[in-house]
Amino acid sequence: MNWKQKLPIPYWLGIVIAVVLAVIFTFKSYLGYLLWNEQKNFYFSREFFLHLTNFTFWAFILPVVNSVVIRYRIQSPSWREKGMAILASLILAALHEVITSIEYHFPYHYLVEAYPPEKIHRLIRIFPFAWFQRLLEYWVLYAILMAAHYQKQFQAKALELAQTENQLSNARLNALKLQLQPHFLFNTLNTISSLMDIDVKSAQKVVSRLGGLLRSVLDKEKGNLIPLGQEFEFVRNYLDIEQIRFNDRLEVRYDLEEGIHDALVPSLILQPLVENAIKHGFARRVDNGAIEVKARNDSGLIIITVRDDGEGASHTDEDLFSGGIGLQNVNNRLALIYGENAGLTVKNLPERGFEARITIPYQKVSDK
Repeated sequence: MNWKQKLPIPYWLGIVIAVVLAVIFTFKSYLGYLLWNEQKNFYFSREFFLHLTNFTFWAFILPVVNSVVIRYRIQSPSWREKGMAILASLILAALHEVITSIEYHFPYHYLVEAYPPEKIHRLIRIFPFAWFQRLLEYWVLYAILMAAHYQKQFQAKALELAQTENQLSNARLNALKLQLQPHFLFNTLNTISSLMDIDVKSAQKVVSRLGGLLRSVLDKEKGNLIPLGQEFEFVRNYLDIEQIRFNDRLEVRYDLEEGIHDALVPSLILQPLVENAIKHGFARRVDNGAIEVKARNDSGLIIITVRDDGEGASHTDEDLFSGGIGLQNVNNRLALIYGENAGLTVKNLPERGFEARITIPYQKVSDK
């Protein structure tokens, strides 16, 4: 088991923190000396060495403490693991006090000043108190490591949840897209069927156009978001089929603002809108009609408008969204992809006709 890899912080950083704590606690002791022990000499180097040995030892055995945290967590329901965690704390605290006492007292005093043998007995007498102090320090370190591990687990769970939600959203989006495809194909095949009896050449043109549309629709590598230029091209091919169906009585105008061809939009997002415009704004008319498909960039928002010059809608907005799969599908897909940052609005125009408007955030292909 490689303990260092499981440390919540780099091993070297633990050593640096230990040195910084030694400096801080030394100054704390010095301030206490200035306030309360004016008659007693204060040895700055000795006090610093005392804190340095204490904190650096905890830093050196940090992988050991960390392994205890991982293996024997005090929050575990197992009483055996709780007991092992407590036993490990007693052993490590005692080991810390013995080693640091040897490290501090004997080398320092034999090299710097004389060390009376009776001080050994004093060390033995104060060992229980020192051991208890080391035990407190251990549990503080234990709590810090435990919090770090739980934070890491929380971040991992949050990432896993985000990935799961993303997969679920993609599954829903794909389901909505698959719901559109049969509906679109059924309408197109009906067009071909009706043309075969009256205009075989036009039917052949529709079949040719349909082949191009099928390649686009059934492209498995195409994601849920595609460049706006591609979406416009798809709608253009679809409306070419409809113009053949209505013997060129349908006029189509396109207005794609320059510079936004690479803006990302949901694939097949416009086809239901133009289909709705044909069905409700043109199909029942005997005279000519027009459909306008327009897109522009407005302060970081892509606004796409599909407008017809028909009689408009006799239903309320809510009825329009719930009446068929087209507008409802578009609305649901926008909500899944963008949340509250996008939307679909529909309305009757004051003069004549009907308008559907999509508003989505501007995101380029390079930002994806």
